[in-house]
Amino acid sequence: MKKLYGLLIVCLTALTFTACDEDNDVVILEAPGNITVEAGYGEAIFTWSFPDDQNVEFVRVDYLDDDGIPQHQKFSEYNDAATISGLSERAYEFKVAASDKHGNLSEPTTLNVTPNKPPYMFVANTLAANPDFGSVIVTWENLTEKEVGVNIKYVDVDGLPQIFVANSSEVDGEAVLSGLSNEEQTFEVYVTSQNGIKSPSQFFELAPYSETKFDKSDWEIVDFSSQEAGGEGPVNGYATAAIDGDVNTFWHSAWSTGSPSYPHWITADMKEVKVVSRVVLFTRNNDSRGMTKFTIEGSLDNTTWEMIGEFDFDNTDFSGQSYRLSSNPEMRYIRMTAIEGPNNFTFLAELDVYGE
Repeated sequence: MKKLYGLLIVCLTALTFTACDEDNDVVILEAPGNITVEAGYGEAIFTWSFPDDQNVEFVRVDYLDDDGIPQHQKFSEYNDAATISGLSERAYEFKVAASDKHGNLSEPTTLNVTPNKPPYMFVANTLAANPDFGSVIVTWENLTEKEVGVNIKYVDVDGLPQIFVANSSEVDGEAVLSGLSNEEQTFEVYVTSQNGIKSPSQFFELAPYSETKFDKSDWEIVDFSSQEAGGEGPVNGYATAAIDGDVNTFWHSAWSTGSPSYPHWITADMKEVKVVSRVVLFTRNNDSRGMTKFTIEGSLDNTTWEMIGEFDFDNTDFSGQSYRLSSNPEMRYIRMTAIEGPNNFTFLAELDVYGE
């Protein structure tokens, strides 16, 4: 009986030690290999080799947020690169470890990195706002090419507060606010991240330019490539017909004494320096044989010329065709040059100029 009792004690003791061993098993997981980290714009970009250990379910990255609160993110074996976004421009310490489904972790690898300025702050530092004709233009640069929201608070022409939001990832961004009064007002502009984090506001005191159609009554044609003198009647054909305020008269390049080919041009003296916002061109009524492409140049002295732009022209559209000169050039002399068309000749009924 004593032998049986002793054997029972031995068995119970053995079972107890076996249970303790099982309860205190130390799980050793294979850690991720070849871990690297680099700074992105408001983010940390990791790469690693996922462990071959079959018990590993994911890679876990731990760090402290800006408030000192522990945070972590998990990445499966299908992620050969991992990005943690929403970070500030400060030093971070990251601990990278493998984890199984029970939460057991491998020995962590510690990495330190300071992310670059977050995209929304990067863009906020490049904001600019300038008045335009009947509008205000807000511009920015976004070399990160990450999407941000550019928010603009203003008052519309009816005195109602508005918020315009431009969600953009373009390198050179632009927002045009139209429907404004010509009175000066304060424009508040700020940038938000994809998580809604807001940059400090910037304020711009601006008044849109007032656009008017220039009076041409004292303008003068000071140069032209050619004109049809007499073959089209006492008014038509002459270069002066392009600035006489009458869309029923027209300038025509020479044809009765020879028909020179493109380019054809006229130059007008506006008698004073003006800021030009746009031009409106009218072709000859009911005649679609004219130009299909033209250029506009400007000059302060009729000697040094600046190319403003090249534009397509629909020679079947007999209404006025408007062309915005986005650089708002200053000029006294304006030159319109027809550079393409279906025939050697061209014509123009009227050249109207707008600006301030």
